[in-house]
Amino acid sequence: MRVRKQEQRRFTRRHAAKALAFVFVSVLALVWLVPIIMMLVVSFMPPDQRAPRFGGLLISGVSWRNYVTVFEDAEIMKHFINSAAVTIPSVVLVVLISSLAAFALARLKFLARDIWFYLLIMTLMLPIPTLVVPIFQINKALGLNDSYLGLILPYTALGVPFAIVILRSFFAGFPIEIEEAARLDGCTRFGIYWRIMMPVSWPAVAVVIIWQFMTSWNEFILALVTMNSVDVKPLTLVPLVYSGQFMMRPGPMFAILTLITLPVIVVYYLMQRFMVSGLTAGAVRG
Repeated sequence: MRVRKQEQRRFTRRHAAKALAFVFVSVLALVWLVPIIMMLVVSFMPPDQRAPRFGGLLISGVSWRNYVTVFEDAEIMKHFINSAAVTIPSVVLVVLISSLAAFALARLKFLARDIWFYLLIMTLMLPIPTLVVPIFQINKALGLNDSYLGLILPYTALGVPFAIVILRSFFAGFPIEIEEAARLDGCTRFGIYWRIMMPVSWPAVAVVIIWQFMTSWNEFILALVTMNSVDVKPLTLVPLVYSGQFMMRPGPMFAILTLITLPVIVVYYLMQRFMVSGLTAGAVRG
């Protein structure tokens, strides 16, 4: 009887701990979701209502008019295409460059290999605002302002170090026996990288894709100083471009912000099952 009571107590404690953890995580998630909920609520606010009540959580009705207004007046699709034209190439370049560099840093032996890797890690400490002026001057000297390359190249350069950290850790944990067997069969170094390691490193690559897509799609400061022509401005600059038009109309403004957020949510949803395994593989091996 005493053993059974002790087991029941332990069982009750475990369930109580799980329940408390669930409540804590739920409350924390709700707190983090408040800005998103406010954005969605205000985006559906009727045009005749000038301001939401209770901090943006209550509106008098639901209306799609704000989204109709945005598509009619703000040329959303043009700016959406501009963002895609900058984001997709930067993601592709980051995956290609970082995977090759990570393979070399993890599987090849060359002079000062570890020093080069630690120098790359140090670049992660640099915040983007400190690089705005140098990047602007370089783009100006190369004639890249008001062009997609003026954002694609900086985004790629800024995204490569983080991607190398994730992919190098994944490649370093790859069994050496498989690589040796492939080399005995006549496979080249590039063949091992492309035919063997890249197909099995999809979790880590998915992390890089998600991270780089979010970073490039949501970036604001570099786009602000680089893109001066309205025709090439990405989607993140649309609220600023039309702030004068929608200053007294928060509904269309938050409708634009919602449309900016949707592609990131879609990409994360499609690849979320690889996120945890890829981050774990890149965090515990080295």
